[in-house]
Amino acid sequence: MLGFFLLGACMRAPFTSLPSVVNEIAASFHVPATSLGILTTIPLLCFGLLSSIVPAVSRRIGNEAAIAIALVILALGSAARVLSLTTLMLGTVLIGVATTFINVLLPAIITEKAPAKIGLMTSLFNVSLTMFSALGAYLITPIAQHSSWQTGVQVLTGLVILTALLWIPTLKGNRPAPTQAAGASQGHNMYRNRRAWYLLLYFGLSSFVFYTTVAWLPSIAMDHGLSTNQASLVAGLFQLFSMPTAFVVPLLATKVKKRGAIVAVAGGLTLLGYLGLLLPIGNLAYYTGLALLLGLGTASTFGLIMTLFGLKTSNPADTSALSGMVQSLGYLLAAIGPWLTGNLKAATGNWQLALLVTIVITLVFTGFGLLSERHDQIIEK
Repeated sequence: MLGFFLLGACMRAPFTSLPSVVNEIAASFHVPATSLGILTTIPLLCFGLLSSIVPAVSRRIGNEAAIAIALVILALGSAARVLSLTTLMLGTVLIGVATTFINVLLPAIITEKAPAKIGLMTSLFNVSLTMFSALGAYLITPIAQHSSWQTGVQVLTGLVILTALLWIPTLKGNRPAPTQAAGASQGHNMYRNRRAWYLLLYFGLSSFVFYTTVAWLPSIAMDHGLSTNQASLVAGLFQLFSMPTAFVVPLLATKVKKRGAIVAVAGGLTLLGYLGLLLPIGNLAYYTGLALLLGLGTASTFGLIMTLFGLKTSNPADTSALSGMVQSLGYLLAAIGPWLTGNLKAATGNWQLALLVTIVITLVFTGFGLLSERHDQIIEK
């Protein structure tokens, strides 16, 4: 359980914290701040390009060993980012590779090790993920002001190293998949399954909205009149307010048969938050309210989807196959979000068109979420 908790801490904080100090990073390397939006996009591209190969690698070396290697790569990538612009980019690629393995394998490990506690273990992971994302997004700014942004990044690296050390005991339970008849250990081919595609589009488009929010919420707040410290606080609150639903939704999802209401409420909260961002109100209390709506909404959606990987499959092989398929193409869709919305802002000079596009995407992903809930299982029995 401690391992799951700390893996959640390492999942987003190493790269979702950087938008709060993007101006300092840009000044350090003498590049425009807008050019660094790619720091959020690179890990998403890695998720998309590599998620489908993770199950095959884990079958050869075992889930626990794969995550242990990923943590070493994550620590190296995080540490390298402070040296130069080149190593900043290369280190971010390594972070993307490492977190791809953690992303895909955790649902499968939960299904294998704790099939009766899918909701609880997913809640534990989600709470840690959101809590440390919030702490990272908020604390990196005062650390940068009192020392440097490089110091803030190395604090995050220390967290990864600690997690790697505490993950070592789990290697005693590491078991590569035994050789079985062809197709027996791989799970079903999810790419030929319409129900899996509904879940993929639900995940991909909702992640488009989430990572757009992570990348640009501080910039939107500053453009509307908030200070750098206030914008950093809003970014931290967005992550912090995610915690209640990050914990409750996975537990609730395991106790109800029809989860359409969860899909609708989560989408509605996100929609209200983005409608609020259309108004040019430069008030910290107002942005605190928007952070609450967006945090609760996006965390509900993510928590539900991560739980559905286990609930909609009947064995670890199918869970891994579904998780890999959904996250592979889903994160490629997500990667478009920060890039597209940033370019729309640069082209128009304001955030209005980018926000309208994100509102439409929110409506579409909610629709696919409702479609995915028409059937209890991905594989028809």
